[in-house]
Amino acid sequence: MAAPSGQTDDDDDPSSLYSATYDPVIHLNQVFPDPSSLKSIPSVQLYLSNQLSLLDAQIDSATEQHRQQRQETQERINELQHELEDLFKNVEGVKGKAEKANAAMGDMTGGIRRLDGAKRNLTSSMTVLKQLQMLSMHLSFRTNVDT
Repeated sequence: MAAPSGQTDDDDDPSSLYSATYDPVIHLNQVFPDPSSLKSIPSVQLYLSNQLSLLDAQIDSATEQHRQQRQETQERINELQHELEDLFKNVEGVKGKAEKANAAMGDMTGGIRRLDGAKRNLTSSMTVLKQLQMLSMHLSFRTNVDT
């Protein structure tokens, strides 16, 4: 067990309350080294009562502080969950818009492809018509020359 702040953690001293090898008999012999020191029991009892009250107050304070921190942490967690929900909604919205944009681009490029095909067909048709015109003119020239 760790010593509270302001106290040293003396694992070698069996009379230390914070030692892993605490021995109450050694501690009591240090507090009351001879029979005449037993007259100081009321003052030791008052000191211990004051220490107990101080420790109770520290425990209460630490408990209240922990409760407040836990409550603040829970509130922050709730806020973050709401922010995450909003973020996921925004991501879904962006995803939907991207899909719509992709579909619109597909429609546009499909239209462009159809126009390109129509242009090729028109160019081919014009080339064939020009060739037919040239053939017709050649035949007409031949017919006039032969007659």
